Order: sequence, then C-alpha cells, then structure tokens
Amino acid sequence: MLEELILLGVAVIVLITLIINHFSENKNLPPGPFPLPIIGNVHKFAPDSRHVDFMNMEKQYGNVFRLYLGSQLVVVISGTAIKEALITKSNEFAGRPCLHTSKVYSREGKAIVFEDNSLEWKLRHKIVHSAIKLYSSGLLSRLESVVNYEFDLMFKRMELNLGEAFDVTRDIRLAVMNVICALVFGSRYELYDPEFTKLLDMLHTMATIVSCGSVVDVFPWLSFIPLKSMQILNEKLDERDELMQRIYQEHVKANRLDKPQDLTDAMLKAKKEAEEEDSSVTGLITDKDVLLIIGEIFIASTETTASTLCWALLYLLHNPEVQDKLHEELDQVVGPDRQPEVKDKKRLPYMEATITETLRISSLVPLSIPHKTTIDTTLGGYFIPKGTTVIPNLWSLHHDSSVWEDPYKFIPERFLDEDGSFLPPRADRFLPFGSGRRVCIGEPLARIELFVILARLLHCFKLENPPGCSPPTLEPDVGVALMPKPFKVCAVKRHFF
Repeated sequence: MLEELILLGVAVIVLITLIINHFSENKNLPPGPFPLPIIGNVHKFAPDSRHVDFMNMEKQYGNVFRLYLGSQLVVVISGTAIKEALITKSNEFAGRPCLHTSKVYSREGKAIVFEDNSLEWKLRHKIVHSAIKLYSSGLLSRLESVVNYEFDLMFKRMELNLGEAFDVTRDIRLAVMNVICALVFGSRYELYDPEFTKLLDMLHTMATIVSCGSVVDVFPWLSFIPLKSMQILNEKLDERDELMQRIYQEHVKANRLDKPQDLTDAMLKAKKEAEEEDSSVTGLITDKDVLLIIGEIFIASTETTASTLCWALLYLLHNPEVQDKLHEELDQVVGPDRQPEVKDKKRLPYMEATITETLRISSLVPLSIPHKTTIDTTLGGYFIPKGTTVIPNLWSLHHDSSVWEDPYKFIPERFLDEDGSFLPPRADRFLPFGSGRRVCIGEPLARIELFVILARLLHCFKLENPPGCSPPTLEPDVGVALMPKPFKVCAVKRHFF
C-alpha cells in the first residue's frame, strides 16, 4: 500500500511538471532546461557560482531563459535583454519577489532594497531622496573632509607597518565604515573597538546568508523548520536592530530637525515634512521603517565601497604596471606638495579608468537584486507573466567577450580614448549600480568616495606583495557581493607631508 502511494505521488508530480512545461511552451515563455519533479532546476547551479553557471547556460538558451526553482518560474537575462528590462521597460520590471530570506532580512519586506513596488515603497523612496536633498548642501565638501580625516588616521597606522606585511582590508573597512558613519550617524569607531569588530562579523554573516539564500526560498512550505542558517541570520538582525535603535533614539532625543547634522537627522525631517504635506502619509512610515532604511543605507554603503576598494588594490598587486601609471599620473597632476582632491577628478583620467575597470571586472553584485514583473509583459519577444522573478546577470554583461576584448584581463586602457581622455562606458553595457527604477541611489556618493580614497592612498604609498609571496588570490568570498578575501601588502611611502 505504501509503495503504491509513493508511486502515485511521483506520478502526480511528474504529470504536474509535464503540464507546467506544456503550458510554458503554449504561452511562449523563454526556453530553458526541463524541470525535474519537486526541485525544478536547482540542480543546474551552485549557490557560490550561480553567475558563472547562468552565463554558461545562456550559451545554450540565449540571453533570456527560464528556470524553475521548485515550482517557481524564474527568468534569467543578460546582454541586450538587461537594457530592455531595466531601462526601456523599467516600470514593468520594478517589483521585488517575496523570498523568505530577503523577507526575514528586511523585516517583512520593509527595507527599500527588498521591498516590492508598492505605495509604501514609493513613499519610502521619496523620503530617502528628500533626505539626501536636504542633506546635500555642502555634502561634497563634508564628504571630502571626512574622507581626508579618516585616511590621515589610516595612513598613520600604515606608517607604523612600513615595509612589513599587514592586512590592509581591516584598515580599509574601518576607514570606509567611519566615512559612512559620519555621514549617516555623525559618529565613528576606533580600529579595535569591540563594536566595530562586532559590526564586521555581523555584516559578513548577513551578507553570506542572504546571498546564498535558503532552501525555504525554493520550497516555501518548509518555512516551519527551524533552520540553523535562519536562526543565525535572525540573531545578527537582532544585533543590527539593537544598534540602529540606539543610534536612532539618540537622534530623536537630540531633535536637530532645524539644522540636520547627518543623514539620519535629514531622514527624520523628511518624514515629518511628508506627514505635514499629506496627512494620509501619517502611519504609513513608522519609526521602525526609518530605522530599517538608515540601517540599510549604512550596511550597503559600507560593504560595497570597502569591497570595491579592496578589489582595486588586489588587481593593482596583480598588475604592478597599472599602479606605476597611476603614480606617474598623480605626480604629474597633483605633485608631491599636496593631496588629491575631488576637483582633480577630471584631470586624472587613468585613475577614473582604473576605478571603472575595477567595477567591471569585479562585478561586485554579479546577479543584481532580483526583480519581479509588475504586469504581464514581453522580453526579447518572449511572454513574461506578471509576478515572475527576473534575475539580471551583470557578471555576464560585464564579461561578454563580444563586447569586451579579453574580458577577464584587468585593462584600464579600455576606458580611454586615443587622446588618453576618460571614455565613459555605454550605459547598456556597464551597470555595476543597476539601472531604472531600482538603481542604487548611493551611486554618485560611492563614485566620489572611491575616487578620493584610492587617489589619496596611491598618492602616498606604493603597495607591493610581501617579499617571497605570490599575489593574493582573486577568488572571492561569496556574499551579497563578491567580496575579496583578506590579504596582506607591504606599503612603501612615496610622499611626505
């Protein structure tokens, strides 16, 4: 009897799978591998190499293909299809899928990055933009001042290790975190502050778990099982919320709405102004929502900027001739008697090209954050139903050999014209910050920060591999971003001030 029931169950599952596949063909869904019963196509890729596995699959199925995660339809896009989805049809692909892991991370989808395209999301997005606008007066000079202060301290620590191998990644993460802390919270940490160490652990753990996802993302009916990864994620989220709550309450108590001193003050002011402008807004954005938003800005800005800088240094260690050219450019334009400034940006095209090449080759967020269709639509001539999860493969876009010559080689010159001027990449071929309705709102700030930090660092120091050591690995730690593993360098002082 038991065997008969098992056979019947398998037969039903196979029949359902065949019906799904037949329906897909009739609806002109994109092509893709045949889904297996229960698991769909999850056997076709690994959590830590999905971007590469998807890139290999597109060779067979094209730049718009479908997969099933369990019974959930997912469409993976690359090449020109990314422009069509994120730019041309931005509104139609502006949703976010309700995945269990992201739902837990964002506390029921209330954080901007993971929240679906709802009225509340639009209101939160508007408030963030208003806060940035309120705080933008003098932001550039404040950013440069904060960066200079933090890196003066970092350089002093580096001088203590001149000629010796030391882990530069921790120093970079501290400096970047303090820049973001100053702008968002008006505070900073010391290198061996226990809370800073706790934050680093918290960021890494959350990034890793959210990126790899959970079996519950594929099989939602397993959500009642107390998975260890979800327990750890919730513990780290509790730590995050406790920290953000303390900082937030300090700002509420300080009541600096008339003269915001940081982005959190500006968020509180923007929220109040939105409620005064439209009374129906009151209650839609709670204090908890604002707390989540500032936490999201802090975490995302810290991790992406720090990791990009570490990737830049890694590639310079592997390509010392590039570092030599950067030193030459800095010496010609800036000279030995002052530090690089934001105003030097246009006069340092090779520096700009190097940062751009770092963003391309590292493809920090290789699969972007998943999108979701808001209506029935089409993509590349295929039918895409409303509510379909859509994954843009930015790794494939940035490593397409038909677009980029020698895509796996670090070549800043690809972003220079014949006169040596910076040549911006085409928007449809280069999207490290995403595009459309869901573009990263911190892109302008991140680009300035990357420039000032890298220019100052290379102006003062030459970075070398420790004697007798091979260049550090370019294999990443997989998280929400492809994070470089910790590595050591030897710093040689170039200019004295």
